[in-house]
Amino acid sequence: MRLQGKVAIVTGSGQGIGRGIAERFAREGAAVVLNDRDEAVLHEARQALLAISNRVLAVCADVSKCSDVARLFEQSRVAFGTIDILVNNAAWASPIAHFLEMTESFWDTVLAMNLTSMFLCSQRAARLMAEQKKPGSIINISTYGAARAQREMVAYDASKGGVEGATRAMALDLAPWRIRVNAVGPGPVGTPSFLAVFDTQEKIDRMRQAVPLERLGEPGDIAGAVLYFASDDAAFVTGQILYVDGGALAQLRPPSYTPNLKRPT
Repeated sequence: MRLQGKVAIVTGSGQGIGRGIAERFAREGAAVVLNDRDEAVLHEARQALLAISNRVLAVCADVSKCSDVARLFEQSRVAFGTIDILVNNAAWASPIAHFLEMTESFWDTVLAMNLTSMFLCSQRAARLMAEQKKPGSIINISTYGAARAQREMVAYDASKGGVEGATRAMALDLAPWRIRVNAVGPGPVGTPSFLAVFDTQEKIDRMRQAVPLERLGEPGDIAGAVLYFASDDAAFVTGQILYVDGGALAQLRPPSYTPNLKRPT
């Protein structure tokens, strides 16, 4: 129960990584505020969390819009009285567009959903935490694509690179109020939205084989890293990026380029 007595908002938590984080937080004793733009998805997530804890609030909101963010935080404050943890997970996870074909509207949408939403929620949370005069934790969900380029994902990689830059700068600005700001950068995680990008099982298998640990990540893998940053175990950690990618960033070449590699028996 590492988050006993804490209140956490997890944006984009109706499914996938966000839901995995919310469920882990609930098991660790936190009151959890779920958020999604889809009412049906949000309702399903709420029902699942109620089986773990009765301290659950679900707020349907588009966190790329200032008015929706204000409503999300006001309802959270009224329900639980305080905000201790914010996880900025909401994002457009797989926006594919070649740079030569990308439109201005596409670029603006990706940055609004992935970067502006982080700014709006983080500023609102930080102001509440500062007023409360108690330590707080903000965790941004980035991607290993912020550190290494991905083809046809210029807007996505740029938005997540911005998230990581903002994470470090926010950590400095908010340190006097004992508000810690860190980020977790997932590698390939086998959520439905991620798998939907691949049109054949062969492509999914190739992605899996390119990961040194030879599997795709799961929402629980990311939730464990986020829990660390949210808990008192990371009380002296701020401005850091933790990649949870199965070793993908550590390798120069994927296994397909090393055909003579001997496997352990």
